[in-house]
Amino acid sequence: MPEFKKHILVCDVVRDDGIHCGNKGGIEIKKKFVEALSEKSLRSEVYVSSVGCTSQHGLCEMSEGSVIVYDADNKGTWYIVGPDDVDTIVEEHIIDGNTVKLLVNEKMKVNLGE
Repeated sequence: MPEFKKHILVCDVVRDDGIHCGNKGGIEIKKKFVEALSEKSLRSEVYVSSVGCTSQHGLCEMSEGSVIVYDADNKGTWYIVGPDDVDTIVEEHIIDGNTVKLLVNEKMKVNLGE
């Protein structure tokens, strides 16, 4: 089994109420992450998967979804993103190693004394 350096979990849950991330932008966001990482030959280093409902859909607008990026040190960053934010996350967080503060889900931010 390959050893990944980062893991992107994308909520793409679809429900009949139409307000969950998969009903909004989650499905497209996951697809865009796979495409963006493939273009940069990073698919063997970064694993993209679906995650069950993170209960953050109430914070997401209609074209957004909840995304969690885990780094090799198991530090996770929660984001609320739209499809147009995917390239920013890939460039700034995945490649450069910087948190994209503008997109951080402040409701799920954990202060670890940093």
